[in-house]
Amino acid sequence: MLSHSFPDLDRFRSALMSPDAPRVRDARLQIAADAKLSVFYAPFEHINHNARLILVGITPGPTQMANALQAIRAAKASGKSDAEAMAEAKAFASFSGEPMRSNLIAQLNHWGIHDWLGIPDSAGLFGDGSNLVHYTSLLRNPVFVGTNGYNGTPDMMRHPILQAQILENFVPEMQLLDKALILGLGPKVHAVLDRLASMGKIPRDRYINGLLHPSGQNSYRIRYLVGDQRSDPPHMTNAAPYNAGRRKFQQQKTLSGADAG
Repeated sequence: MLSHSFPDLDRFRSALMSPDAPRVRDARLQIAADAKLSVFYAPFEHINHNARLILVGITPGPTQMANALQAIRAAKASGKSDAEAMAEAKAFASFSGEPMRSNLIAQLNHWGIHDWLGIPDSAGLFGDGSNLVHYTSLLRNPVFVGTNGYNGTPDMMRHPILQAQILENFVPEMQLLDKALILGLGPKVHAVLDRLASMGKIPRDRYINGLLHPSGQNSYRIRYLVGDQRSDPPHMTNAAPYNAGRRKFQQQKTLSGADAG
């Protein structure tokens, strides 16, 4: 099922489709800002209602924003409907760029996500198997601190602009997709999922923590974690949360009704 309600797309359509193509941090796409940070629109509104798996990042970064803007323009130029174009843009841009996507796929394969979903490789989640997954972020729209992508500071559950994104966008998404298993990427995401569970916004049995954020800064840690782990862990690498999450997934593959069918 494709969602056909895209209020933010309608709001920013003229800028998105302008002959002067929008850029990362384009003022025409600004949603909110204060002295610390700014939030910009990118076409990540599509919701995959058939998803069995939800992958949750922090926020789209500049690479993902640029790719989403490029993809939505190309899709609309080829005559795609809004729903088709939004789905294509989200699949193309979500967790895009290297080594981010490869780091994510390596972890998902190591956990056995592809076997659970019945596909040969987790790379398929960004191709023919995209119908099985909903890609999202705690902060749906790209957030920047100055010219840098947001990395978790300031605290997103204490900053009013960021907290509003979580409560007004992310939480309703999770309520719509109440049968899908949630996998958070990185400790910043894990902490917010735990906080939302404590607030009663999502059930604790809906999500599993432990995966690392797939950014390039974590590449050496991920290589260690998906390997045999017999050598000493590299600097600042704690394998325990990752291994605990992997065991939990393998032991509880039917969480929230998200069974293998």
